[in-house]
Amino acid sequence: MNTLIVYYIICVIYCFYQLNKKYKNRGVDYGTSPELDSIMVLVMAWILAPIDVSITWIRMVKEAEEAKRRQIDLDFKISKDDNIY
Repeated sequence: MNTLIVYYIICVIYCFYQLNKKYKNRGVDYGTSPELDSIMVLVMAWILAPIDVSITWIRMVKEAEEAKRRQIDLDFKISKDDNIY
């Protein structure tokens, strides 16, 4: 039981951190409701945090693979240009 409470607290902290970061970047515009967002975080934090972490991890791996592919292409073009002379 204590493990679930700790998990929930960690998820809530993570979600509120992400929500705060979103509001700092975008601001609180007309049509947004920080109160409802806070209630949603409190109710659904246990599932929102793992999904966000998973999506972030997938995005990071994808960007790393794309950067690696670009670097290999660049290295190939450079070595190909060196052989011309």
